[in-house]
Amino acid sequence: MNKAKTGQISHRQLFCLLIIIRLATLMLSASVSYVQFAAELSVTAVLSAAAFFTVKITDGTYPKAVKILLAVLFAASPFADLFSYYQFTTQVAHPEVPVWVIGIVLAGFSVYSGLLKTEAVARFSALAVTVVLLCIGLTVLTNIKEIRPDFFAAAQNEKIDLASLIKCFDVPILYLLLAPKTSEHAGRSLTFGVAASYSVYIGVVMMCRAVLGKTVNYYKSPVFALFQLGEAGNFTKLDLLYICTVLVLLFCELSLAVSIFAETFKKKVKC
Repeated sequence: MNKAKTGQISHRQLFCLLIIIRLATLMLSASVSYVQFAAELSVTAVLSAAAFFTVKITDGTYPKAVKILLAVLFAASPFADLFSYYQFTTQVAHPEVPVWVIGIVLAGFSVYSGLLKTEAVARFSALAVTVVLLCIGLTVLTNIKEIRPDFFAAAQNEKIDLASLIKCFDVPILYLLLAPKTSEHAGRSLTFGVAASYSVYIGVVMMCRAVLGKTVNYYKSPVFALFQLGEAGNFTKLDLLYICTVLVLLFCELSLAVSIFAETFKKKVKC
């Protein structure tokens, strides 16, 4: 609580936020290509290293114009993920559901929580990561019996999606923004945050390839298909868990963008 009052977050909270930001994009990805995964991991690692050394050199002190630019660039990430979720909802999951209702509710809660400042969003991040990992873990466990022996094999004609590579800027930009607000060990949080998010997602990718086999490329959302095939007790489909996972990630991502944006422009608002 004291750290929240001083306007700082802990390195554990930064770690959780970094996982959320990267998983929000990865879980909405239509690709389960090992080539795409390796490309995104490489780009994220390079950009994250650049962000780490930038913070080291500048000591986390940037001109006001740079802070505004970083906040604007970071705000583009949740909007891109929202568009991906819109496409998923209208084309794959429930085309009959009015997307604007979900959007209004999500935006309302995100703006409210974001205006409570970054520290409040950071405190919620640990619970969000726990919920997301439980949902993913349950889905993976319920699909283990369906694993095929050829899930390491690469699919033919795997291509790299350049748009997904551009989205890899979310983690380094968030680090540039929040590292100065982190009490200690920000660099360690960056390293483990990137490693943890991609470790979780490679597990999901491997399960999709293992369970769906050669048909994996025919699905518009292979990860959603994996959740649909899961069974737990009387629940024959776990697709609702996928929706919950994505909405929790989007809520945290939007709330964080609102809080960063508000704190960046707060002096102008007072004037």
